[in-house]
Amino acid sequence: MKEAEKEVEKVFIGGLHEELVEDKVIDESQLEPGFADDIKKYGGKDVMTCLQCGNCTGVCPISLKIDYKTRNIIKCCQFGLKKYTLGTRWVCATCYRCYEHCPADLNPAEVMIALRHIAVREGIIPPFIKTAATNLVKYGQSVKPDAEIDKIRKELDLGLIHSQDPDYHTVIREIQVLIHAAKYDKLIGIEEEVKV
Repeated sequence: MKEAEKEVEKVFIGGLHEELVEDKVIDESQLEPGFADDIKKYGGKDVMTCLQCGNCTGVCPISLKIDYKTRNIIKCCQFGLKKYTLGTRWVCATCYRCYEHCPADLNPAEVMIALRHIAVREGIIPPFIKTAATNLVKYGQSVKPDAEIDKIRKELDLGLIHSQDPDYHTVIREIQVLIHAAKYDKLIGIEEEVKV
């Protein structure tokens, strides 16, 4: 294949530095023309309004830590590269700094949330999401309780939490009912954890 026919993606690192992330060919078979409409359906704004100014990437607190910047993901959404984008944006902190600096009023954070919704419905769920959801159903919080936390709480005179609290089991039951009623357990794949 001729060098001119290859699509090469570069990622802005900072200053005058760019790094080649992937050298891959993108052809029409990978494009889904209705993808921008799907993003709007799940709460994102019209990605076609993006000016590619780079403000979102410039103010993103995690942009220096990830390979694929917000601007790159929005461009991929504009092209219709659905399968390419769905596994990339779980690291978005949803701080909305990108929205504050977007001249097109796009709100890239909401686009990232819409991409998460689409990914979950397509079965593309990172393990940490399932773990957090399972912990929520079992313990009432996204992180599994730790004996060290109880020790620190006792030192700070905050009292113990969870199993020592008489209302603990009632709260857990309410969380399980809500998750089951919303069908979140089926969606995320934790049905066996929810005992309604």
